[in-house]
Amino acid sequence: MLPATSKLCAAISYRHLRNMPGLRRQAAVTLSQELSKLACRNPGPGTWINQVRRRSSLLSSRLEEKPFSEMEMSYIKQGEEALQKSLSILGNQEGWKTETVVDNGDKVLSKVLPDVGKVFRLEVVVAQPLDAVYSELVDNMEQMGDWNPNVEEVKILQKIGKDTVITHEKAAAPPGNIVGPRDFVSVRCSKRRGSTCVLAGMATKYGAMPEQDGFVRAENGPTCMILRPLAGSPLQNQ
Repeated sequence: MLPATSKLCAAISYRHLRNMPGLRRQAAVTLSQELSKLACRNPGPGTWINQVRRRSSLLSSRLEEKPFSEMEMSYIKQGEEALQKSLSILGNQEGWKTETVVDNGDKVLSKVLPDVGKVFRLEVVVAQPLDAVYSELVDNMEQMGDWNPNVEEVKILQKIGKDTVITHEKAAAPPGNIVGPRDFVSVRCSKRRGSTCVLAGMATKYGAMPEQDGFVRAENGPTCMILRPLAGSPLQNQ
């Protein structure tokens, strides 16, 4: 059994709302430094957050692998920022309020953050091996529309190194939607350390994908999924 324990969803804003208080971009810092702080601050989430720590910074390790252009580096930093912000939010257990709990144990919680707005956290258990879930979310990302009724299409626009991709997503328009079909351009960062996987993303700008006719360009972020095996499950080591 796999608990897709934490899916963090920040508020979506449309073009006419962009002047409202939103995310304030911070200078990129190493993920390992931030995670060290979180691990010391909270003995609970810090346990699994600590599993994705690295001895050297993500930025430095990438620079050792291959050189990146200035634009590519900016996308890498944005992906790491989404990861850092998400883990910071999830690592702070104060202020979460339960929205709903269903019979099978699935739970939705929420809290309001000053610079972000209302965010939601979904905690569920998925009866699938971690490798299978990770493969569907990362390796087979472009097939997401085949099983997710909320997604019409996902297209990878650019891959940067091993961990960062730029994507364009078209959301399926629900019946009676007065806003119109939405689309997103996002930078996504995926990390897998041992038995813990972290998938994060946020809205970005990509010159080759301007606003599309018939779609309302929306912005999301930071969003994050934490995947880890459920202790004692027969699928734990699969």
